[in-house]
Amino acid sequence: MIVVNNPFGQDPMDLNENSSADRVGHRIREIREAQGMTQSELGEKIGLNGDRVQKYENGVRKPKADLLKKFASALGVSTLALTDPVVANYIGAMYALFEMEKNYDLKVKRDDGKLSLVFGNGFMGEINGYIDEWEKECRQIELELEAASSEEERASVLHSYKLWKWNFPEALTDMTEKNLRDLKKAKLEEQMKQLQKELSDLNGEDGE
Repeated sequence: MIVVNNPFGQDPMDLNENSSADRVGHRIREIREAQGMTQSELGEKIGLNGDRVQKYENGVRKPKADLLKKFASALGVSTLALTDPVVANYIGAMYALFEMEKNYDLKVKRDDGKLSLVFGNGFMGEINGYIDEWEKECRQIELELEAASSEEERASVLHSYKLWKWNFPEALTDMTEKNLRDLKKAKLEEQMKQLQKELSDLNGEDGE
Protein backbone atom coordinates (compact mmCIF):
# COMPACT_ATOMS: atom_id res chain seq x y z
CA MET A 1 0.00 0.00 0.00
CA ILE A 2 1.23 3.50 -0.85
CA VAL A 3 1.79 5.62 2.23
CA VAL A 4 1.52 9.30 1.31
CA ASN A 5 1.35 11.06 4.65
CA ASN A 6 3.97 10.47 7.32
CA PRO A 7 2.45 7.90 9.69
CA PHE A 8 4.87 8.90 12.44
CA GLY A 9 3.54 12.44 12.64
CA GLN A 10 6.94 14.09 12.29
CA ASP A 11 9.22 15.48 9.64
CA PRO A 12 10.99 12.61 7.83
CA MET A 13 14.34 14.28 8.56
CA ASP A 14 13.62 14.16 12.30
CA LEU A 15 12.63 10.51 11.98
CA ASN A 16 15.92 9.72 10.23
CA GLU A 17 17.97 11.61 12.81
CA ASN A 18 16.17 10.13 15.81
CA SER A 19 16.59 6.56 14.56
CA SER A 20 20.20 6.94 13.37
CA ALA A 21 21.74 5.57 16.59
CA ASP A 22 19.47 2.51 16.38
CA ARG A 23 20.58 1.76 12.83
CA VAL A 24 24.28 2.11 13.65
CA GLY A 25 23.87 -0.03 16.77
CA HIS A 26 22.02 -2.72 14.83
CA ARG A 27 24.85 -2.89 12.28
CA ILE A 28 27.48 -3.19 15.01
CA ARG A 29 25.56 -6.03 16.66
CA GLU A 30 24.85 -7.82 13.37
CA ILE A 31 28.51 -7.82 12.33
CA ARG A 32 29.79 -8.65 15.83
CA GLU A 33 27.52 -11.69 16.07
CA ALA A 34 28.44 -12.77 12.54
CA GLN A 35 32.13 -12.59 13.57
CA GLY A 36 31.40 -14.80 16.61
CA MET A 37 32.47 -12.09 19.04
CA THR A 38 30.91 -11.24 22.42
CA GLN A 39 30.21 -7.68 23.55
CA SER A 40 32.99 -7.97 26.12
CA GLU A 41 35.47 -9.19 23.52
CA LEU A 42 34.59 -6.35 21.20
CA GLY A 43 34.81 -3.84 24.04
CA GLU A 44 38.24 -5.11 25.03
CA LYS A 45 39.54 -4.43 21.53
CA ILE A 46 38.46 -0.78 21.64
CA GLY A 47 38.92 0.00 25.33
CA LEU A 48 35.28 -0.24 26.48
CA ASN A 49 33.48 -2.62 28.80
CA GLY A 50 30.69 -4.89 27.61
CA ASP A 51 27.96 -2.67 29.11
CA ARG A 52 29.12 0.33 27.05
CA VAL A 53 29.15 -1.76 23.90
CA GLN A 54 25.63 -2.93 24.70
CA LYS A 55 24.43 0.68 25.00
CA TYR A 56 25.84 1.50 21.58
CA GLU A 57 24.29 -1.62 20.06
CA ASN A 58 20.90 -0.77 21.61
CA GLY A 59 21.00 2.74 20.19
CA VAL A 60 21.13 4.40 23.61
CA ARG A 61 24.23 6.22 22.44
CA LYS A 62 25.65 6.85 18.98
CA PRO A 63 29.41 6.46 18.52
CA LYS A 64 31.27 9.55 17.32
CA ALA A 65 33.40 9.25 14.20
CA ASP A 66 36.67 8.29 15.93
CA LEU A 67 34.98 5.60 18.04
CA LEU A 68 33.07 4.31 15.03
CA LYS A 69 36.39 3.80 13.23
CA LYS A 70 37.63 1.80 16.22
CA PHE A 71 34.50 -0.36 16.11
CA ALA A 72 35.01 -0.97 12.37
CA SER A 73 38.71 -1.82 12.82
CA ALA A 74 37.96 -4.23 15.69
CA LEU A 75 35.23 -5.90 13.62
CA GLY A 76 37.44 -6.08 10.53
CA VAL A 77 35.09 -4.12 8.27
CA SER A 78 34.93 -0.76 6.50
CA THR A 79 33.59 2.11 8.60
CA LEU A 80 31.02 2.63 5.83
CA ALA A 81 29.49 -0.74 6.74
CA LEU A 82 28.40 0.77 10.08
CA THR A 83 27.10 4.15 8.90
CA ASP A 84 24.08 5.32 6.94
CA PRO A 85 25.00 5.26 3.23
CA VAL A 86 25.82 8.53 1.48
CA VAL A 87 25.39 8.18 -2.28
CA ALA A 88 27.50 11.18 -3.34
CA ASN A 89 30.23 8.78 -4.49
CA TYR A 90 30.33 5.32 -6.07
CA ILE A 91 31.44 3.45 -2.94
CA GLY A 92 28.74 5.10 -0.84
CA ALA A 93 26.18 4.24 -3.52
CA MET A 94 27.29 0.60 -3.39
CA TYR A 95 26.71 0.50 0.38
CA ALA A 96 23.27 2.00 -0.22
CA LEU A 97 22.53 -0.85 -2.64
CA PHE A 98 23.78 -3.40 -0.08
CA GLU A 99 21.42 -1.84 2.47
CA MET A 100 18.50 -2.08 0.05
CA GLU A 101 19.38 -5.70 -0.68
CA LYS A 102 18.96 -6.44 3.02
CA ASN A 103 15.90 -4.27 3.70
CA TYR A 104 13.95 -4.41 0.42
CA ASP A 105 15.05 -7.65 -1.25
CA LEU A 106 16.96 -5.80 -3.99
CA LYS A 107 18.42 -8.14 -6.59
CA VAL A 108 20.98 -7.45 -9.30
CA LYS A 109 20.39 -9.27 -12.57
CA ARG A 110 22.08 -9.54 -15.95
CA ASP A 111 19.95 -10.04 -19.05
CA ASP A 112 21.69 -10.15 -22.46
CA GLY A 113 24.73 -8.51 -20.90
CA LYS A 114 22.70 -5.62 -19.47
CA LEU A 115 22.57 -5.08 -15.71
CA SER A 116 19.31 -4.25 -13.96
CA LEU A 117 18.06 -3.90 -10.38
CA VAL A 118 14.79 -5.45 -9.22
CA PHE A 119 13.10 -5.30 -5.84
CA GLY A 120 11.82 -8.78 -5.00
CA ASN A 121 9.88 -10.10 -7.96
CA GLY A 122 9.32 -6.58 -9.30
CA PHE A 123 5.58 -6.61 -8.56
CA MET A 124 4.79 -6.84 -4.85
CA GLY A 125 6.02 -4.85 -1.88
CA GLU A 126 5.59 -1.24 -0.82
CA ILE A 127 8.87 -0.11 -2.40
CA ASN A 128 7.59 -1.27 -5.79
CA GLY A 129 4.47 0.81 -5.23
CA TYR A 130 6.60 3.91 -4.79
CA ILE A 131 8.71 3.06 -7.83
CA ASP A 132 5.54 2.50 -9.84
CA GLU A 133 4.43 6.04 -8.96
CA TRP A 134 7.88 7.35 -9.94
CA GLU A 135 7.71 5.59 -13.31
CA LYS A 136 4.27 7.10 -13.96
CA GLU A 137 5.60 10.55 -13.14
CA CYS A 138 8.57 10.02 -15.48
CA ARG A 139 6.26 8.98 -18.33
CA GLN A 140 4.08 12.04 -17.76
CA ILE A 141 7.14 14.30 -17.78
CA GLU A 142 8.34 12.76 -21.05
CA LEU A 143 4.94 13.44 -22.67
CA GLU A 144 4.95 17.04 -21.44
CA LEU A 145 8.50 17.57 -22.70
CA GLU A 146 7.53 16.24 -26.14
CA ALA A 147 4.55 18.62 -26.22
CA ALA A 148 6.56 21.64 -25.04
CA SER A 149 6.89 24.26 -27.77
CA SER A 150 9.65 26.38 -26.23
CA GLU A 151 12.68 26.15 -23.98
CA GLU A 152 10.75 28.05 -21.33
CA GLU A 153 8.02 25.39 -21.33
CA ARG A 154 10.62 22.61 -21.14
CA ALA A 155 12.31 24.34 -18.22
CA SER A 156 8.96 24.66 -16.46
CA VAL A 157 8.22 20.94 -16.95
CA LEU A 158 11.64 19.93 -15.61
CA HIS A 159 11.20 22.26 -12.64
CA SER A 160 7.87 20.62 -11.85
CA TYR A 161 9.58 17.24 -11.85
CA LYS A 162 12.25 18.52 -9.47
CA LEU A 163 9.53 19.80 -7.14
CA TRP A 164 7.85 16.38 -7.29
CA LYS A 165 11.08 14.73 -6.14
CA TRP A 166 11.94 17.38 -3.57
CA ASN A 167 8.52 16.96 -1.93
CA PHE A 168 8.31 13.17 -2.13
CA PRO A 169 6.21 11.44 -0.84
CA GLU A 170 3.89 14.39 -0.16
CA ALA A 171 3.82 15.01 -3.91
CA LEU A 172 1.93 11.77 -4.50
CA THR A 173 -1.76 12.12 -5.15
CA ASP A 174 -3.92 10.58 -2.43
CA MET A 175 -5.49 7.36 -3.63
CA THR A 176 -9.04 6.29 -2.98
CA GLU A 177 -9.77 2.75 -1.81
CA LYS A 178 -10.91 1.91 -5.32
CA ASN A 179 -7.62 3.16 -6.76
CA LEU A 180 -5.72 0.95 -4.34
CA ARG A 181 -7.90 -2.08 -5.17
CA ASP A 182 -7.42 -1.50 -8.89
CA LEU A 183 -3.67 -1.16 -8.41
CA LYS A 184 -3.49 -4.35 -6.37
CA LYS A 185 -5.66 -6.18 -8.90
CA ALA A 186 -3.45 -5.07 -11.80
CA LYS A 187 -0.29 -6.17 -10.00
CA LEU A 188 -1.79 -9.55 -9.11
CA GLU A 189 -2.91 -10.07 -12.71
CA GLU A 190 0.59 -9.23 -13.94
CA GLN A 191 2.08 -11.60 -11.41
CA MET A 192 -0.32 -14.36 -12.49
CA LYS A 193 0.71 -13.85 -16.12
CA GLN A 194 4.34 -14.18 -15.14
CA LEU A 195 3.66 -17.33 -13.12
CA GLN A 196 1.60 -18.79 -15.97
CA LYS A 197 4.47 -18.14 -18.38
CA GLU A 198 6.93 -19.84 -16.03
CA LEU A 199 4.55 -22.80 -15.68
CA SER A 200 4.18 -23.07 -19.45
CA ASP A 201 7.97 -22.98 -19.86
CA LEU A 202 8.35 -25.77 -17.30
CA ASN A 203 5.67 -27.87 -18.99
CA GLY A 204 7.50 -27.37 -22.28
CA GLU A 205 10.74 -28.58 -20.74
CA ASP A 206 8.99 -31.68 -19.35
CA GLY A 207 7.73 -32.55 -22.81
CA GLU A 208 11.15 -32.39 -24.42
